[in-house]
Amino acid sequence: MRYLSHLMLFLLFFANYEITQAQCEFTSIEASSTTGEWGDEMSWELYEINSSEVLASFQGGADFANQVDLLCLEPGCYNFYLYDSWGDGWNGGSLSLELPEEDLDISLNDGLFGYSIPFEVDWFTDDCVWELLGCTDSEAENFVQGANTDDGSCFFPITFTTSEDVERSYYLYTPDNIPENAPLVFMLHGYYGTASDFSAYTGMNEIADSEGFAVCYPQGLEDNNFINHWNANLTSISDVNDILFLKELALSLQAEHGFSSDCTYTTGYSNGGYMSYTLACEEPEIFRAIGSVGGTMSGPDWVNCTGEGSLVPVVHLHGTSDQDVSYYATSQNPLDSWNGSPGVEAVVQQWADWHNCTEVSTTYLPDVDTNDGSTVDLIKHTGGDYDYQAWLYRVNGGGHDWFGVWGNMDINSSAIMWSFWSQFCGAPISVEQILPDSPQLMSAISDANSSSLNIEIYENCTLQLFDISGKLISVRTVRSGSSFSIPVSKPGIYMLVARGAKNLTGSSVQFEKISVR
Repeated sequence: MRYLSHLMLFLLFFANYEITQAQCEFTSIEASSTTGEWGDEMSWELYEINSSEVLASFQGGADFANQVDLLCLEPGCYNFYLYDSWGDGWNGGSLSLELPEEDLDISLNDGLFGYSIPFEVDWFTDDCVWELLGCTDSEAENFVQGANTDDGSCFFPITFTTSEDVERSYYLYTPDNIPENAPLVFMLHGYYGTASDFSAYTGMNEIADSEGFAVCYPQGLEDNNFINHWNANLTSISDVNDILFLKELALSLQAEHGFSSDCTYTTGYSNGGYMSYTLACEEPEIFRAIGSVGGTMSGPDWVNCTGEGSLVPVVHLHGTSDQDVSYYATSQNPLDSWNGSPGVEAVVQQWADWHNCTEVSTTYLPDVDTNDGSTVDLIKHTGGDYDYQAWLYRVNGGGHDWFGVWGNMDINSSAIMWSFWSQFCGAPISVEQILPDSPQLMSAISDANSSSLNIEIYENCTLQLFDISGKLISVRTVRSGSSFSIPVSKPGIYMLVARGAKNLTGSSVQFEKISVR
């Protein structure tokens, strides 16, 4: 009986196949999709060179399953966009085409997305040339198979071994034509974070392109709870020697690349902000100014730091409604070394007092975005030894955010950092002068009836979606003129990063914050 039912299904499929073939007025092509391991992660879309319409698509399901689709293709130039939702390629999956001239075998060897080789169907011209965006360097960690137009996103983790023989990694971004003795900025990701994600959404690389400095993104190791972190003297959860790693890495980069020892700075988000304060306490001769966004001094640092006379200027951005790292005082607890500082304003005041600042002023910044639920006050401590300064951007009603990406949009965290540091390293530059013009590569709105984002694409680009913690949710390549929806798992604040083709002045990048209710 099971054999008879299978035979009937085969005959039904064969009959439908013959009917479909007869209905095709152009060229019929068999597309055979076979999943490997993790078959539900595999998918593809088919496009024609002059159209943003998805002509055919496939979404895998069961492992090691086969599906044959009959494609009816007009004369033209075609390409498959290949996707893997986990990011490790198709794991043995494949797509095979029986073309009139030759067969085409396609697979995605690694990564979240890639491209097939463009192919022609009855297309007798020389203009079957596609702009396929992505990282084009095969040595990069995020190399995109088949990409022929670089979008400036290439990520090259570099191994570094400390004097304690511990192997670490980092990513170094150096703009084209960077000057000699250029400044060096360390960017420290948050708790749970990664160097690659932090580099993608902060916008510091784009500022480096216009201002001529290098950016280092080190990668934190796991703590006792197996979570990526920085050991800002967090004795209750870690014994990793991050102070040694970051000190030796800074000295190595200065020596190897000729970066300025007088203009080496560090900033970080959340746990990365904690670590920046630790470096100001422990290595003031190397890290000459620091910044912190949503991070404060750890309990041990507050008790033990001897910042007096270190001459490390501080700029701190923090939300008064931060539920992860309190703006206000927390109690000392040997079992919880995150806590124990007297509150953000007292921390910044302490650094000002250590350097004998004589003046303090408060400026109420314009409420540029009245829809973000927060405002910003700038508290400046000035008139200190050797023109020492400590600044605090108090974000009233602000949360645990990298401001300008999520949360408050009146200020831009990365631009503020460089504007503050620039006064100690060459000519001061205002935040308004720093912010690069944003290209209009796409637009996005949230769908009020579902948890999804509706996207319109104006230029070919790669599109990354991050959640409010800075975690990469999805990445895909999209074509000019296309429109589609991206489902999200829950309401919240998200960031879309669209990257167009890299040009002589750097990458073409648009950042777009969007709220899903």
